[in-house]
Amino acid sequence: MIEAMTELIPYQAPSAGLPELETVNVYVAMAGLSAHTQRAYRRWIKTYLSTVNQIDPQSINLKALNVEAASASLAPAPLKAWLGQLKARSLGKQSIMQAKASVVWLAQFMADLGRVEYSVASGLSRVKAPRAESGQRTGTWLTQDEIRALISAVRSIDTGSEALRTRNVAIIVLMVTCGLRRDEIAAAQWCDLSKQGRNQVLRVHGKGEKLRVVKLPEMTLLMINAWRKFHPLPEGERALFSRVRRNGDVITDGITDRSIWIVVQRAAKAAGFDRISPHDLRRSFARGAYEAGVSFELIRQALGHSNIATTERYVNSVLELDKAATDIWAGILDKD
Repeated sequence: MIEAMTELIPYQAPSAGLPELETVNVYVAMAGLSAHTQRAYRRWIKTYLSTVNQIDPQSINLKALNVEAASASLAPAPLKAWLGQLKARSLGKQSIMQAKASVVWLAQFMADLGRVEYSVASGLSRVKAPRAESGQRTGTWLTQDEIRALISAVRSIDTGSEALRTRNVAIIVLMVTCGLRRDEIAAAQWCDLSKQGRNQVLRVHGKGEKLRVVKLPEMTLLMINAWRKFHPLPEGERALFSRVRRNGDVITDGITDRSIWIVVQRAAKAAGFDRISPHDLRRSFARGAYEAGVSFELIRQALGHSNIATTERYVNSVLELDKAATDIWAGILDKD
């Protein structure tokens, strides 16, 4: 195991009398984790290491992480103090537990490399996280009028390219009407679109390599088909949403979840909102479906949650009714 892992460790040549620096590529080490987990763990690890060592988070390069400095930061006392700081910032139980898990993962990784004992990871896992409120962290739910404003804003942004504007509208509408995560949209392919009976559906590549199928409302399908006209090869295993060059040319290379974040941020700014994240659109889908009387089970299926309790936290309520989930926002917006 250790022999295989050492391929991750390049050695930086000594310079100006400085000692040889051993670094490791954390991105490569996380390859087996879901995209969502990778993104969260990278953020937490940078936050933890920068806090413990009192340095700028931007100075931490996870593609060439200083092994000695990282290993020296792994101890119960600094972890407990850091988790206490997160609690003081009013972070919820879920976020604090995820932060702790990222540090335990780092310790386990360093143990696999032979740089610390496995007992270090075991000791960190036994650190008791401070008590915090359970449930979904504070977020934003958009109203019907705000959703309309957001879609109108993304349509009005001068991107310099009709193809880019059409793609971005399709992305926002898909997020709002189907509640997809941004990494799920980035992973979608043309071959994931299909028809089941009378319904057009999208196969979604969710967290933990779980597949699910969501119904595409008519307006969402119209937006995707409008984007299809600009795509050079809208078929097979090519990315559903691909890059648009500055000159307006559409290529088949897929976009990243970071690109989707930027699309949402620009739309929010154009609509006059202070701060809207892609996950806020997912929450808005869940809350809108709930308020329209959709059962938690159908919302859970649409969101891809393993546990219905997670779905309940998304809407901060408990109710059981029965309607079709992904049609709700589309039906509302179609009335304009």
